[in-house]
Parts: sequence; structure tokens; C-alpha cells
Amino acid sequence: MKKTVIILLLASFGYAQSKDASITLYKDGYGLVRQPISVKLKTGSNQVTYPNLPDKIEPASTFLSMSEGNVIYQKFNRDVFDTFAFLNQQLGKTVTAKTTEGKSIKGHLVDVDNNWLSIRSKSEVHVLNMSEVIEISSENRKKRPSVRASIEWTVQSQSNGAVGGEIVYISGGFDWNTNYRLIIAPDERNATLVSQAVVFNNTDQDFINSSIELVEGDLKHRRNGARPLPRMAAQTAAPTETAFQVESSGDFVLYSLLSSLTIPRNESLTASLYADREVQLNRTYVFENNERANSEEPMAIEISFANGGKSLDVPLPAGVFQIYQRTESGGVIFAGEDFLPQTSVGENITVVAGRAFNVLGKRTVMNYDRKKKSEEATILLEIKNNRQDKVNARITEHIFGDWVIRDPSRDYRKVDAETIQFDLTLGASSTETVTYTYRKEWQ
Repeated sequence: MKKTVIILLLASFGYAQSKDASITLYKDGYGLVRQPISVKLKTGSNQVTYPNLPDKIEPASTFLSMSEGNVIYQKFNRDVFDTFAFLNQQLGKTVTAKTTEGKSIKGHLVDVDNNWLSIRSKSEVHVLNMSEVIEISSENRKKRPSVRASIEWTVQSQSNGAVGGEIVYISGGFDWNTNYRLIIAPDERNATLVSQAVVFNNTDQDFINSSIELVEGDLKHRRNGARPLPRMAAQTAAPTETAFQVESSGDFVLYSLLSSLTIPRNESLTASLYADREVQLNRTYVFENNERANSEEPMAIEISFANGGKSLDVPLPAGVFQIYQRTESGGVIFAGEDFLPQTSVGENITVVAGRAFNVLGKRTVMNYDRKKKSEEATILLEIKNNRQDKVNARITEHIFGDWVIRDPSRDYRKVDAETIQFDLTLGASSTETVTYTYRKEWQ
């Protein structure tokens, strides 16, 4: 049977390259690559070989899609040259080792591992430390070694001519993250939200002039046997001033880079995810404790704003959230860091910036009485605002077991079976106190 062999070479020397691929990146370390190809087929059986595969490819995910011709067989070649595997193949054969001292030792290779090399020459056995060996040559000639994995298809064609198609595969070594910067104005009520996507190529392959898509969502993916995930139809689009176009894809969000991008091997690139957005902030100082704890500490600074309305109404991927504060003199200080989970439109965003220097909380267990079948404690909570403006504060108390609250000095909210909260507004340079008693009984 007549067979035509077709080899698709993207780079003859050095590191492998991929050109004009479409890459879909997922957040748990892998990506879907669609590599376009063009080949000339002849009538009958054709062998199509693609030698430029990344080192972290999942072989079972790979397939060839073509506009003409039928793929009959697919073969993945893992026979990549490995130094120690090659040396193990030379056991019992003649080799020559050259040492750092300039000595050449020729003989039969009788043993090899990561640290030692043993060569029998006439009646002597030379045991060499691998760190002393600078060159090993073998008289055993074999075919030109392969330095990269390759994949081969047998394609049956009914006609002659050029055919387009694409090679599709999943590979590890890809990732992307979201970085946020919230730059708070001196009035502490308004801020600018900056969002950026960081794309990682940790494979051994350069991806040149690639189309990039990012998927946000929790996908189930079984390694070493997965199938590529289909792209869903687009429904909505982001404003054109952003670097990415955002699309609603069923249960996931898809971000498409508006221009092609080159990602060299082992490098990362950063691009704007959305145009900068102006948001209005709510600031609350939080004092949180468990039932029998005595404490005195600066209160946590909780910053929140809504993902909804004219200024901000976009799906926000999970990512690191850094907070900066502009000063009255025009400077900028780092004000804390948190992690933002996935936040859809209509949800509130809450992050903790750190602890306040001028808003303090103190908790004192004034009385504690435990009996055989009951427990009772009286709690004094003191909030001190040393700022020159009014603040909102929240006291969160965790009480475990079956309990009732007695004699609270303020109204409280029961959040769940183990949590109550007191909400306060304190004037400038003022102090507020809260007292309550909890009682537990059991059989």
C-alpha cells in the first residue's frame, strides 16, 4: 500500500515552538491547546507526525481533527532520550570515559547509577564517581535519538491536496491567577479597583502569537485520561476598553484576550482583566471572641462594597486582593492583603485589611459560675474609638452548646446556633460598652 509520510516541523533546532495556537487556561494547572495545522495529503494512506509537544502533555487527551481524510490510527512516541536509560542500554558494551584529570578509560560498562560508573578494562575494574566524569562515548551506534515526545497519525485520504485541521490536547504547566488592587482615597469612602490576570507558561515550549482564553469555575478534571472541555456559546460581552472580553458560558465564565499573545517557556505575563472601576466602600471594625476568652486588642478592619450597579457589575474571579491607602499628602501606603473568592454580579465583597491602630476592643468575663448541670457567665465588652470621626463597629460572640441570653444592654442578632452580634456606631473619640449574660443548662 502506498504511504506518504508528512512531518510537521515548527522548529528544527533548540526549544520547540507552537505558532498561532488557541490556548484555554484553567486555574488548577492545566490548559487546552488547539494547534492549527496544514498538510498535503495524497490518495491512500498518509502518516502525519507532529514532533513539538510540551513536556507535560496528557497523551490520552490528544486527537487530530481534519477537514478532509479519516484518522485510522494514533501513536504516541515516548521514546525520548534519557542519559541514564541510554547508559543502562550500554551495559556489557564497550564505552570510553574521560575524567576531569584528563584520563581516558576504555572497557566494558558493568554498572551505572546516579553516582557511580564501573568499567572493566582487561583485569581491572575502574569505579568512577559521576562527578569526575566529563565525557562518555559509546561504540554502539543507533538511530538519531529523539529529544522530544512526538505523536503520529495514520490518515486515509480519498483525494490529493492541502488539508487544514488542528491538533487538540490537554497539557499541564499552564495556569492563571487574578490579582486585585484596591486603592482607597484619603476620604476612605471611595476607591479604585484594579484587576489583572497573570498567565503562566511553565512548559518547555514557546507559544507564539497565541489566542488566550481563561476559564473561571470549578471543573472536574481527571488527569491522564481527560477529554478536552468544549467551549460554550457566548452570551454577554464586557466593555471594549478592557484587555479581555468576558463571556457567560453556562456554569463558567470565559475571558478571551482581545489580541494575540506570545508566552515564552517558563515565563508569566500580566494583562488588565477589566478597566479600572470606581467603588464606594463601607468600613466596619470587628471584635470577635469566644465565650470564656478575656482579650484586649486592636479591632479588625473589614472593608466591603457591592458588586452591582453602574460602577461595578462584572463577575470577579478568585484571586489575591491587595489594599492600598492614599494619604492626604499624596503618598500611597500598603494597607493589607486578603483573598477574594469567586464573586458573581449582585454579591457583596468583603475583605479584611488588618487591624486598626485607633479602634480598640476589650472583653472581660466579669463573672463565671459553673455548676453540675448549668453554666452562667456575665460578659463586659468595651469598644474605644480614638479616631477623629465616627465609625461603625461589630461585636461577634461565639457561644457553644444550648444557651440563652439574659439582660443584654443592647439589642443583638442571633446569626446562627453559636453566634450573636452587636452592631454599634461610635462618635469621634468615644467609648461604648455592652454587657450580657449567657446561661447554659444540660441534663
